[in-house]
Amino acid sequence: MTTSESSFEKVRRKMVHARVEFMSQLARFSTAELMQRFSSEDWSPLQLAHHLYITDGLVLEQFQRVQNEDNPSLPDTSQVAPELTRASETPASLDSVLAGMAARREELFEYLSNLPPDAWQRPFHHAAWGAMKFYQMVNVLPQHDQQHAQQLANIKARMQEHNV
Repeated sequence: MTTSESSFEKVRRKMVHARVEFMSQLARFSTAELMQRFSSEDWSPLQLAHHLYITDGLVLEQFQRVQNEDNPSLPDTSQVAPELTRASETPASLDSVLAGMAARREELFEYLSNLPPDAWQRPFHHAAWGAMKFYQMVNVLPQHDQQHAQQLANIKARMQEHNV
């Protein structure tokens, strides 16, 4: 008898892999480099990590709305999360950001692990993407981490290119 993997286990594996990829890129920066920015428009590596922390909190709220409301209309987090990141104070240390990131991700895992199978099919409307199902929104999280892992790799390459 074969046991099918739950929706949570499938996405958890993707989320862990993507977060490890991000953390691996983040570990390439020295303490001084974590705070460096190329311009006032750019984010430092520390700010990118803080952005993931903020995004995880925002996404958890959206997950809860999809599960608690009938076909809710959700804002485009790709617009909201950067605004919240810019409006927040830059974290005091990498340790505080990492602790927050770990705690938020655990909250997400706890929430997702307790959902019944039919909850993954709940519909909602996304401001940018239109009609979607819950599982599709959950699968955006690993992509978001990977996008920012690549951004960290690009920042590091740029620093090395400019001997910063």
